[in-house]
Amino acid sequence: MPFLNVAPHKVFYTDTGGDKPVLIFSHGFFMDQTSFDLQYEAFGEDYRCIGWDEMGFGRSPASRNYSYWDSAEVLLALMDELGIARATLVGVSKGGFISLRVALMALERVKGIVLIGSESGVFSAEQHAEFSELVDAWGRSSNEELTEEMAAISELYLGDDPQKAAWIQRWSKRDRSQINHAGHALLNRDDVTDRLEEITCPALIIHGSDDQGVDYAKGQAMAAGLPRGEFFGIDQAPHGPNMTHPTLVNERMRAFLESENYQEDGPNRHPVYQSN
Repeated sequence: MPFLNVAPHKVFYTDTGGDKPVLIFSHGFFMDQTSFDLQYEAFGEDYRCIGWDEMGFGRSPASRNYSYWDSAEVLLALMDELGIARATLVGVSKGGFISLRVALMALERVKGIVLIGSESGVFSAEQHAEFSELVDAWGRSSNEELTEEMAAISELYLGDDPQKAAWIQRWSKRDRSQINHAGHALLNRDDVTDRLEEITCPALIIHGSDDQGVDYAKGQAMAAGLPRGEFFGIDQAPHGPNMTHPTLVNERMRAFLESENYQEDGPNRHPVYQSN
């Protein structure tokens, strides 16, 4: 299994390989890269699809606190390791937070961004308190004590979709003791709204109208703040529409990737990046 060491972090990743345009997928909080399985299936034939588990999720351990700027550096290091000069970044929720920061750090490495159920801002005081309690409980409580919380998070991402049971089972089997390191990044992230104008690559914002994690209006505002932003709303979709409404999400993503806006700066082919 491929792991990348970027001291002090170690991350698990998957790579479909091939000389194809590159899509890099960054998952949401509590999830892992398998939440993009329906995107890998849809795009794997035409694109090189790379997924990774952020520190403290899936198969990637977390040994200390980090920020989403640190996560962005890890993603860029992964691109270097795989010889990728440019990629389109696809991020759900906090995966979008990371994608924005990669674009702010190294815009020349980003062909485009697709942000799903995400935002550029920070928690309100009430949200911060609620998530702080949830993260703390997630790391120290038993499965039985987290029954209601697991049900609530699965519903947040998946609504009434039957995939909820599989995710609850997955969370029940995991070592959740490292979640506080990941929670530090979530709870202490900075607001990058005032910097959206710097992100001049093509951007597609996808948001569910029933998203209880990030308000629909925040997705609309982010799309409006990005110079080349496009907004696509999905009626009655929850926080994870890539899982619950994959056909709509995949069709809209493909249309974006094939659009004139996306192709404007040249052929959709990524040269090999030569690291110094």
